[in-house]
Amino acid sequence: MPAFRSVLLAADFSESSREAFLLACSLAHEQKTRLVVLHVVERMPIVEQAVAFGDAGEVVPLEGGQPHHDALRERLVELYAPSHPIDVSYVVRDGDPAGEVLRLAHDVGADLIVMGTHGRTGLRRLLAGSVAESVLRKAGHAVLALRGAEQPGRSVSIGTIVHPVELEEPSEVALSAARSLAREQGARLVLVYVAPLDLMLNPRGTLFLDLEDYERALEAIRARTDGPDLKYPVEARLERGAPAGEILRVARETGCDLIVMGTHGRSGLSRFLAGSVAEAVLRGSHCPVLAVKEAASVVAEA
Repeated sequence: MPAFRSVLLAADFSESSREAFLLACSLAHEQKTRLVVLHVVERMPIVEQAVAFGDAGEVVPLEGGQPHHDALRERLVELYAPSHPIDVSYVVRDGDPAGEVLRLAHDVGADLIVMGTHGRTGLRRLLAGSVAESVLRKAGHAVLALRGAEQPGRSVSIGTIVHPVELEEPSEVALSAARSLAREQGARLVLVYVAPLDLMLNPRGTLFLDLEDYERALEAIRARTDGPDLKYPVEARLERGAPAGEILRVARETGCDLIVMGTHGRSGLSRFLAGSVAEAVLRGSHCPVLAVKEAASVVAEA
Protein backbone atom coordinates (compact mmCIF):
# COMPACT_ATOMS: atom_id res chain seq x y z
CA MET A 1 0.00 0.00 0.00
CA PRO A 2 1.47 3.41 -0.98
CA ALA A 3 2.14 5.96 1.73
CA PHE A 4 -0.13 8.44 -0.10
CA ARG A 5 -3.03 7.56 -2.40
CA SER A 6 -4.27 11.00 -3.52
CA VAL A 7 -1.67 13.66 -4.39
CA LEU A 8 -2.25 17.30 -5.38
CA LEU A 9 0.55 19.14 -7.21
CA ALA A 10 0.51 22.95 -7.33
CA ALA A 11 1.96 23.81 -10.76
CA ASP A 12 3.13 27.26 -11.87
CA PHE A 13 5.17 26.15 -14.93
CA SER A 14 8.42 26.94 -13.12
CA GLU A 15 11.46 24.66 -13.03
CA SER A 16 10.84 24.12 -9.33
CA SER A 17 7.28 22.91 -9.86
CA ARG A 18 8.35 20.61 -12.70
CA GLU A 19 10.92 19.06 -10.36
CA ALA A 20 8.15 18.77 -7.78
CA PHE A 21 6.05 16.94 -10.38
CA LEU A 22 8.83 14.44 -11.05
CA LEU A 23 9.12 13.82 -7.32
CA ALA A 24 5.35 13.40 -7.01
CA CYS A 25 5.43 10.88 -9.85
CA SER A 26 8.23 8.95 -8.14
CA LEU A 27 5.95 8.56 -5.10
CA ALA A 28 2.93 7.54 -7.19
CA HIS A 29 1.98 3.94 -7.88
CA GLU A 30 0.23 2.69 -11.00
CA GLN A 31 -3.48 2.04 -10.29
CA LYS A 32 -2.95 2.97 -6.61
CA THR A 33 -2.27 6.71 -6.64
CA ARG A 34 -4.33 9.56 -8.05
CA LEU A 35 -2.36 12.68 -9.04
CA VAL A 36 -4.13 16.01 -9.59
CA VAL A 37 -2.15 18.86 -11.20
CA LEU A 38 -3.54 22.33 -10.35
CA HIS A 39 -2.64 25.71 -11.81
CA VAL A 40 -4.13 28.82 -10.23
CA VAL A 41 -4.62 32.00 -12.26
CA GLU A 42 -3.85 34.51 -9.53
CA ARG A 43 -6.25 37.40 -9.14
CA MET A 44 -4.47 40.75 -9.35
CA PRO A 45 -5.70 44.07 -7.93
CA ILE A 46 -6.72 46.58 -10.60
CA VAL A 47 -6.67 50.12 -9.21
CA GLU A 48 -8.39 52.92 -11.14
CA GLN A 49 -7.46 55.61 -8.63
CA ALA A 50 -4.80 56.16 -5.99
CA VAL A 51 -5.25 54.14 -2.80
CA ALA A 52 -3.35 53.98 0.48
CA PHE A 53 -0.63 51.32 0.84
CA GLY A 54 -2.23 48.02 1.78
CA ASP A 55 -5.68 48.90 0.41
CA ALA A 56 -6.99 46.65 -2.33
CA GLY A 57 -8.45 47.77 -5.60
CA GLU A 58 -10.96 45.76 -7.60
CA VAL A 59 -9.67 42.19 -7.78
CA VAL A 60 -9.98 40.45 -11.15
CA PRO A 61 -8.09 37.60 -12.86
CA LEU A 62 -4.97 38.73 -14.70
CA GLU A 63 -6.42 36.94 -17.72
CA GLY A 64 -9.72 35.14 -17.80
CA GLY A 65 -12.26 33.21 -19.77
CA GLN A 66 -12.65 29.61 -20.80
CA PRO A 67 -10.32 29.86 -23.82
CA HIS A 68 -7.50 31.01 -21.53
CA HIS A 69 -8.22 28.15 -19.11
CA ASP A 70 -8.28 25.64 -21.97
CA ALA A 71 -4.91 26.89 -23.22
CA LEU A 72 -3.42 26.66 -19.74
CA ARG A 73 -4.78 23.13 -19.31
CA GLU A 74 -3.19 22.07 -22.62
CA ARG A 75 0.10 23.50 -21.43
CA LEU A 76 -0.21 21.58 -18.15
CA VAL A 77 -0.82 18.34 -20.06
CA GLU A 78 2.25 19.01 -22.20
CA LEU A 79 4.68 20.02 -19.43
CA TYR A 80 3.44 17.75 -16.63
CA ALA A 81 3.22 14.41 -18.40
CA PRO A 82 4.21 11.35 -16.33
CA SER A 83 6.86 8.98 -17.64
CA HIS A 84 4.98 5.93 -16.32
CA PRO A 85 1.25 5.09 -16.36
CA ILE A 86 -0.42 6.78 -13.40
CA ASP A 87 -3.84 8.40 -13.01
CA VAL A 88 -3.33 12.14 -13.67
CA SER A 89 -5.93 14.88 -14.03
CA TYR A 90 -5.43 18.60 -14.72
CA VAL A 91 -7.32 21.53 -13.19
CA VAL A 92 -7.17 25.31 -13.78
CA ARG A 93 -8.79 27.70 -11.29
CA ASP A 94 -8.92 31.45 -10.66
CA GLY A 95 -8.20 32.93 -7.25
CA ASP A 96 -5.73 33.15 -4.42
CA PRO A 97 -3.07 30.42 -4.93
CA ALA A 98 -2.85 29.16 -1.34
CA GLY A 99 -6.62 29.25 -0.87
CA GLU A 100 -7.34 27.37 -4.09
CA VAL A 101 -4.68 24.74 -3.33
CA LEU A 102 -6.28 24.10 0.06
CA ARG A 103 -9.83 24.06 -1.36
CA LEU A 104 -9.04 21.59 -4.13
CA ALA A 105 -7.05 19.40 -1.74
CA HIS A 106 -10.21 19.16 0.37
CA ASP A 107 -12.45 18.60 -2.68
CA VAL A 108 -10.41 15.68 -4.04
CA GLY A 109 -9.54 14.19 -0.65
CA ALA A 110 -5.81 14.69 -1.17
CA ASP A 111 -3.59 13.26 1.56
CA LEU A 112 -0.45 14.93 0.14
CA ILE A 113 0.13 18.40 -1.36
CA VAL A 114 3.32 18.83 -3.43
CA MET A 115 4.66 22.23 -4.44
CA GLY A 116 7.72 24.29 -5.25
CA THR A 117 8.44 27.30 -3.08
CA HIS A 118 9.25 30.12 -5.48
CA GLY A 119 7.09 31.48 -8.33
CA ARG A 120 5.64 34.97 -8.64
CA THR A 121 5.84 37.48 -5.83
CA GLY A 122 3.48 40.31 -4.97
CA LEU A 123 1.96 42.38 -2.20
CA ARG A 124 0.04 39.47 -0.68
CA ARG A 125 3.18 37.34 -0.48
CA LEU A 126 5.15 40.26 0.91
CA LEU A 127 2.61 40.72 3.69
CA ALA A 128 1.62 37.13 4.43
CA GLY A 129 4.66 35.04 3.56
CA SER A 130 5.21 32.60 0.69
CA VAL A 131 2.37 30.57 -0.77
CA ALA A 132 4.13 27.36 0.23
CA GLU A 133 4.52 28.45 3.84
CA SER A 134 0.87 29.58 3.95
CA VAL A 135 -0.22 26.14 2.73
CA LEU A 136 2.16 24.51 5.21
CA ARG A 137 0.60 26.43 8.11
CA LYS A 138 -3.04 25.90 7.15
CA ALA A 139 -3.21 22.47 5.50
CA GLY A 140 -4.68 19.53 7.33
CA HIS A 141 -2.68 17.35 4.93
CA ALA A 142 0.93 16.38 4.51
CA VAL A 143 2.82 19.00 2.46
CA LEU A 144 5.91 18.19 0.38
CA ALA A 145 7.79 21.32 -0.67
CA LEU A 146 10.90 21.93 -2.78
CA ARG A 147 12.88 25.14 -2.78
CA GLY A 148 13.55 27.01 -6.02
CA ALA A 149 15.71 25.31 -8.61
CA GLU A 150 19.09 26.00 -7.02
CA GLN A 151 20.35 22.66 -8.31
CA PRO A 152 19.03 22.33 -11.89
CA GLY A 153 18.64 18.76 -13.02
CA ARG A 154 19.04 17.35 -9.50
CA SER A 155 17.92 13.77 -9.08
CA VAL A 156 14.43 13.09 -7.80
CA SER A 157 15.38 9.66 -6.48
CA ILE A 158 15.21 9.22 -2.70
CA GLY A 159 18.19 7.37 -1.27
CA THR A 160 18.37 8.89 2.23
CA ILE A 161 15.53 10.17 4.43
CA VAL A 162 16.12 12.22 7.59
CA HIS A 163 13.31 12.29 10.14
CA PRO A 164 13.60 14.61 13.18
CA VAL A 165 11.77 13.05 16.13
CA GLU A 166 10.37 14.37 19.39
CA LEU A 167 10.92 12.08 22.40
CA GLU A 168 8.25 13.48 24.70
CA GLU A 169 5.42 13.55 22.12
CA PRO A 170 6.61 11.74 19.01
CA SER A 171 4.55 12.24 15.85
CA GLU A 172 3.48 8.70 15.05
CA VAL A 173 1.91 9.83 11.76
CA ALA A 174 5.15 11.48 10.59
CA LEU A 175 7.25 8.52 11.74
CA SER A 176 4.92 6.13 9.90
CA ALA A 177 5.19 8.26 6.74
CA ALA A 178 8.99 8.34 6.93
CA ARG A 179 9.17 4.58 7.45
CA SER A 180 6.69 3.84 4.65
CA LEU A 181 8.63 6.01 2.22
CA ALA A 182 11.93 4.40 3.25
CA ARG A 183 10.42 0.99 2.59
CA GLU A 184 8.87 1.98 -0.77
CA GLN A 185 11.98 3.76 -2.04
CA GLY A 186 14.53 1.31 -0.59
CA ALA A 187 16.02 4.29 1.22
CA ARG A 188 18.22 4.74 4.27
CA LEU A 189 16.25 6.22 7.22
CA VAL A 190 18.07 8.41 9.74
CA LEU A 191 16.23 9.52 12.89
CA VAL A 192 17.58 12.63 14.58
CA TYR A 193 16.75 14.18 17.94
CA VAL A 194 18.04 17.63 18.85
CA ALA A 195 18.48 17.80 22.62
CA PRO A 196 17.76 21.11 24.36
CA LEU A 197 20.72 23.16 25.54
CA ASP A 198 19.89 22.79 29.24
CA LEU A 199 23.11 23.14 31.24
CA MET A 200 23.33 21.65 34.73
CA LEU A 201 25.92 21.88 37.52
CA ASN A 202 27.39 18.73 39.03
CA PRO A 203 28.58 18.74 42.72
CA ARG A 204 32.02 20.02 41.68
CA GLY A 205 30.48 22.96 39.85
CA THR A 206 31.30 21.70 36.36
CA LEU A 207 28.83 22.30 33.56
CA PHE A 208 27.65 19.18 31.79
CA LEU A 209 24.81 17.79 29.71
CA ASP A 210 22.95 14.69 30.90
CA LEU A 211 22.12 12.92 27.62
CA GLU A 212 21.66 9.32 28.79
CA ASP A 213 17.87 9.57 29.09
CA TYR A 214 17.66 11.07 25.62
CA GLU A 215 19.88 8.33 24.20
CA ARG A 216 17.72 5.58 25.71
CA ALA A 217 14.48 7.13 24.49
CA LEU A 218 15.87 7.67 20.99
CA GLU A 219 17.17 4.10 20.83
CA ALA A 220 13.72 2.81 21.83
CA ILE A 221 12.14 4.68 18.91
CA ARG A 222 14.86 3.49 16.53
CA ALA A 223 14.42 -0.15 17.60
CA ARG A 224 10.64 -0.19 17.13
CA THR A 225 10.96 1.58 13.77
CA ASP A 226 13.51 -0.87 12.39
CA GLY A 227 12.43 -4.09 10.68
CA PRO A 228 13.32 -6.75 8.13
CA ASP A 229 11.14 -5.13 5.46
CA LEU A 230 13.52 -2.16 5.27
CA LYS A 231 16.51 -2.30 2.93
CA TYR A 232 18.84 -0.64 5.46
CA PRO A 233 18.88 -0.67 9.28
CA VAL A 234 17.33 2.44 10.79
CA GLU A 235 19.96 4.84 12.15
CA ALA A 236 19.66 7.36 14.99
CA ARG A 237 21.61 10.53 15.80
CA LEU A 238 21.49 12.61 18.96
CA GLU A 239 22.52 16.24 18.46
CA ARG A 240 22.56 19.41 20.57
CA GLY A 241 21.79 22.95 19.52
CA ALA A 242 19.18 24.98 17.66
CA PRO A 243 16.68 22.49 16.17
CA ALA A 244 16.48 23.81 12.59
CA GLY A 245 20.21 24.37 12.28
CA GLU A 246 21.08 20.90 13.59
CA ILE A 247 18.49 19.21 11.36
CA LEU A 248 19.90 20.97 8.31
CA ARG A 249 23.47 20.04 9.31
CA VAL A 250 22.56 16.36 9.65
CA ALA A 251 20.77 16.51 6.29
CA ARG A 252 23.91 17.84 4.63
CA GLU A 253 26.21 15.35 6.34
CA THR A 254 24.08 12.35 5.41
CA GLY A 255 23.49 13.42 1.81
CA CYS A 256 19.78 13.56 2.57
CA ASP A 257 17.28 13.47 -0.33
CA LEU A 258 14.14 14.08 1.77
CA ILE A 259 13.43 15.49 5.24
CA VAL A 260 10.20 14.23 6.83
CA MET A 261 8.97 16.39 9.70
CA GLY A 262 6.06 16.28 12.11
CA THR A 263 4.80 19.83 12.54
CA HIS A 264 3.52 19.90 16.13
CA GLY A 265 6.73 19.49 18.16
CA ARG A 266 7.93 21.58 21.06
CA SER A 267 7.69 25.38 21.04
CA GLY A 268 9.82 28.05 22.66
CA LEU A 269 11.53 31.40 22.22
CA SER A 270 13.46 30.32 19.12
CA ARG A 271 10.27 29.23 17.39
CA PHE A 272 8.50 32.41 18.46
CA LEU A 273 11.24 34.55 16.95
CA ALA A 274 12.00 32.59 13.79
CA GLY A 275 8.75 30.85 12.89
CA SER A 276 8.08 27.14 13.13
CA VAL A 277 11.00 24.73 12.95
CA ALA A 278 9.41 23.12 9.88
CA GLU A 279 9.25 26.45 8.07
CA ALA A 280 12.84 27.29 9.07
CA VAL A 281 14.01 23.91 7.76
CA LEU A 282 12.07 24.46 4.53
CA ARG A 283 13.75 27.83 4.00
CA GLY A 284 17.24 26.43 4.53
CA SER A 285 17.00 22.94 3.08
CA HIS A 286 18.87 21.82 -0.01
CA CYS A 287 16.42 18.94 -0.45
CA PRO A 288 12.61 18.50 -0.40
CA VAL A 289 10.84 18.76 2.96
CA LEU A 290 7.74 16.71 3.78
CA ALA A 291 5.76 18.24 6.65
CA VAL A 292 3.21 15.85 8.19
CA LYS A 293 0.54 16.93 10.65
CA GLU A 294 -1.07 14.61 13.17
CA ALA A 295 -4.39 15.02 11.36
CA ALA A 296 -2.88 14.06 8.01
CA SER A 297 -4.43 11.02 6.36
CA VAL A 298 -1.43 8.76 5.91
CA VAL A 299 -2.23 5.22 4.93
CA ALA A 300 -1.20 2.62 7.50
CA GLU A 301 1.36 0.06 6.39
CA ALA A 302 -0.05 -3.21 5.18
